[in-house]
Amino acid sequence: MSIEVKNLVKRFGSVTVCDNLNLNIPSGELVALLGPSGSGKTSLLRIIAGLETPDSGSVLFNGEDATNVAVRDRQVGFVFQHYALFGHMTIFENVAFGLRVRPKDSRPSESAIKAKVTELLKLVQLDWIADRYPHQLSGGQRQRIALARALAVEPKVLLLDEPFGALDAKVRKELRRWLRRLHDEMHITSVFVTHDQEEAMEVADRIVVMNQGRIEQEGTPDQVYDHPATPFVLQFLGDVNLFHGRDHAPGAVVSSPGVSAEAAADAVSYVRPHEIQVLAHADEGSLPVSLVHALTVGPNTRLEFKRQDGQGEVDVELTRAEYAALRDSGILQTGSVVHLKPRRIRRFRAVSGGGAEFVETDPASMI
Repeated sequence: MSIEVKNLVKRFGSVTVCDNLNLNIPSGELVALLGPSGSGKTSLLRIIAGLETPDSGSVLFNGEDATNVAVRDRQVGFVFQHYALFGHMTIFENVAFGLRVRPKDSRPSESAIKAKVTELLKLVQLDWIADRYPHQLSGGQRQRIALARALAVEPKVLLLDEPFGALDAKVRKELRRWLRRLHDEMHITSVFVTHDQEEAMEVADRIVVMNQGRIEQEGTPDQVYDHPATPFVLQFLGDVNLFHGRDHAPGAVVSSPGVSAEAAADAVSYVRPHEIQVLAHADEGSLPVSLVHALTVGPNTRLEFKRQDGQGEVDVELTRAEYAALRDSGILQTGSVVHLKPRRIRRFRAVSGGGAEFVETDPASMI
């Protein structure tokens, strides 16, 4: 089932949580609504589900207006962050619940319910605990049961609100891979809310980045990461260092055709930590810094440098092998002065009519 959101507006008092949103979700796509707390992503999800009513605008399912259709008639499955399982019911009965409460004329027979629930429990790989109760399950198991219960009513659309947010990192990683595989098997149109950039990048076909009730950008994970539409998207999708033109940092703007001196002075360059090389000696466009702190996490080492001009810090990420080579050669020790040079620089330039466009610049040509 395709979903179309048209000119959607929702306010809570003086706060606009959905600011004239327009979005198309093709049938069978898995879409992530990604953004910080308060960006409007959960409100949009709840409006699609029918749990909230918009102030204006519409929601269409397969081209038909569903804005005023009751929740029970939307054929939507909803999975909450905190499972919302019935503690007094067995796992089997939790999954069967949606089928048992159907109107009598559309309720399956007991044998059909048993077959359906057994099939779903096998699908989520938990058929062996059908007679247990929710409190006897781990968090990851409970969330898989919540998903099975949502699928039991054969929804045309599956909506998930921070489905793995309450779980620890290892279980969360396992479950999002499992969700991706499950979606590839079932092809149900799915929308999930998350504030976890890695989760969105790993699971979704398409990411919708939201901020302050607006859609900043939508596209495939590669598109939004490699070609961000706004500074917000660039900074939200991963760590980034900011260099201002007036700082004369690596790749800082000194002059550019058609750009005033004032605009050049205020220009900002964005450089991701893993796109900076550490040099023992000064090079064209490099910046002198001293090492403050090094932290190795798994295969990578995160380095914090202090700028020699007193204009703040720069974060750099190296592989463990790269860091070890620099450390063992004596180049990189706490307090030692080295030079940083970006391999890649991102900027945004003003365009006619307002707004900005993404620009990627060759670092060697910037100073």
